[in-house]
Amino acid sequence: MRACRAALAAICLGLALTGPAPAQDAAQLAADSLRIEADNRLVAEGNVEVFYRGARLRAGRVTYIRGSDGLPDRLEIAGPIALDDGERVLILAEAADLSADLRDGMMQGARMVLDRQLQMAANAIIREGGRFTRLEQAVASSCQVCAERPVPLWEIRARRIEHDAETRQITFEHAQFRVAGRTVAVIPRLRMPDPSVTRATGLLAPEIGGSGRLGYGIELPYFIALAPDRDLTLLPRVTSRGSYTFGARYRQAFVRGDIELDGAVTRDHLRPGVTRGFLRATGRFALAPETRLDFRLQATSDRRYFDDYGGDAGNRSSVVVIERVRRDVFDRARLTRFRTDRDGVARATQPNPVADVEMVRRFPMPVVGGTGRLGFSALALRRSASDPTDGLGRDLQSAALRIDWRRSWLTEGGLEMTALADVQADYTHIRQDADFPPRVSRVAPAVGVELRWPLERRGADGARYLLQPVAQVVLAPRDLDAVPNETSRLVEFDEATLFALLRAPGADGREAGSRANLGLTWTRYDPTGWSMTLAAGRVLRADPSDLGRLTGLGGTRSDWLAAARLSAGPLDVAARAIIDDSGSAPKQELRLAFAGERLEFAGTYAHLASDTSEDRPDRSTEVGLDGTYQLTPNWEMLADARFDLARGEAQRAGLGARFRNECLAVDLSLSRRFVSSTSVTARTEFGLRVDLIGFGDSRAGPARPCAR
Repeated sequence: MRACRAALAAICLGLALTGPAPAQDAAQLAADSLRIEADNRLVAEGNVEVFYRGARLRAGRVTYIRGSDGLPDRLEIAGPIALDDGERVLILAEAADLSADLRDGMMQGARMVLDRQLQMAANAIIREGGRFTRLEQAVASSCQVCAERPVPLWEIRARRIEHDAETRQITFEHAQFRVAGRTVAVIPRLRMPDPSVTRATGLLAPEIGGSGRLGYGIELPYFIALAPDRDLTLLPRVTSRGSYTFGARYRQAFVRGDIELDGAVTRDHLRPGVTRGFLRATGRFALAPETRLDFRLQATSDRRYFDDYGGDAGNRSSVVVIERVRRDVFDRARLTRFRTDRDGVARATQPNPVADVEMVRRFPMPVVGGTGRLGFSALALRRSASDPTDGLGRDLQSAALRIDWRRSWLTEGGLEMTALADVQADYTHIRQDADFPPRVSRVAPAVGVELRWPLERRGADGARYLLQPVAQVVLAPRDLDAVPNETSRLVEFDEATLFALLRAPGADGREAGSRANLGLTWTRYDPTGWSMTLAAGRVLRADPSDLGRLTGLGGTRSDWLAAARLSAGPLDVAARAIIDDSGSAPKQELRLAFAGERLEFAGTYAHLASDTSEDRPDRSTEVGLDGTYQLTPNWEMLADARFDLARGEAQRAGLGARFRNECLAVDLSLSRRFVSSTSVTARTEFGLRVDLIGFGDSRAGPARPCAR
């Protein structure tokens, strides 16, 4: 009989909670005991759990009271109480008086947790219609509180806090913002997004920074969510030395891409009475599954704007690119407008605009076998200068058609033989350059054969050794008509180009004359996991090359190419050098990278001898280092430096620190640029950004541990 009464009570509670709702919304109840008291109260005691429309209630005791005289049904609940409404909201309380559907009522001694981050505690929590939750005399924080650390790092105390579940906004009335228990700001009314919001109109975290030229400054970003697919950010900034900047950034997403427009207008003491600024537009679109459209358009008021307000001086080009990439297809059409911020460089001598097209097809070669590749390229550029005597006003249009072929055979002895062939036909139309005829047509064939013989040996310790000599002989015409070098000013001599028929990056840099390319590679693979590779190579020619001396490819015998690489777990070291017959190395490069559990850094060393053909009148020797160190689970240190060994002075140095815990994110940076010239000035900059985690879609760091 007792079991029947308990079952009947459960059914009555389910019907009471659901009313006329559909069966799939029926409430479910679980408890250690159920009973009906004399006044028709239904009492559930011991590990009570109620499930209703996605909400879950856990309590020590729940009493269901049927309403009378028009009053609604209600629940008296004794704690400890945990109410999880299934929408990232968890309420903990000592006692509660709620409506039967759990949507209205009051909870005493309650604490509310949003998205497992932001906690709000109050003497009482009032729920209205399932949408609004009000907390009276409340405090909010996402910081962890321990017995030995009872005061949170930050908190907001308010006379009333209201959470709107529909708009996902939190409103504070008569709020006090406290840091380490001390009031630092009093705000009559404050509205913040809850942790589930990724985009909401309102102020973003301010950024404090400055430089020696501009003084201290603060930026107050204001974000405006115009629609789900577009937004606008206003970026007003003011500095202590009278610089006023109003910036803005507009973003819009489309089905196949997105665009971003940003710019700024500035009035400052650096150029009194002059309005400065910039405008930039970028976009990325997928025109087809393998076709993309990218563009970047930019204009500045003067050469030094980015030097004063962020960004190093240099070439800042505008470009529009359409590109298609498939397994055997590459197409690219590009329109570029160059702009230099360097003083002393005339814009009239810069090629503007520049249009270039490149098309490549790879296919199995019929009849002879192997792989063929057909390429077409075209270039058109003009300069506004009109003096034809020095070539600084040269205009040019060119087109080139190239086809190459490669086929390999493997002998029984492990020797790999490869046949190579390449032919290029190009046409160039030249204006305003007295050093070249107006029209130049060329046909440049090349054929070759390549031999590779990989030899492997295993040591007694289990190590594996691989030795691979490579010899390549190329036959090509000795003399080619000269054309202006617009696209192949920098020719790299490295492992990737040692055995390339075309080493120049552009079609105008054909390499004339027959040659032999020789190389040797030795590699050790250790059973413990590390490996080391040494490589060397050289080019021998029948006739002297017209390539520059510092490319390493000049003369009848090129310089030696030497390279080495070491990979040992988190450590990776790569070195390369061009060494001439006298033993000097006009080009040297070293790269070092380490990625450990707490320490990561990358170092570079580069040495380049002077070369006027590459616009480098003085030798350049630089050392660079970038690294991060995880000092503690919450603190990360950052550093970077650049040092010019040729001049014996530092170029740039920077220090930074990042702090992340469960409730706070701090980014601090300090940098100094030491060099100065006619186009850039030495300067010191610092920056500070503080984010309160728990408002908006912020990522929490590791929580600070509490003592046990």
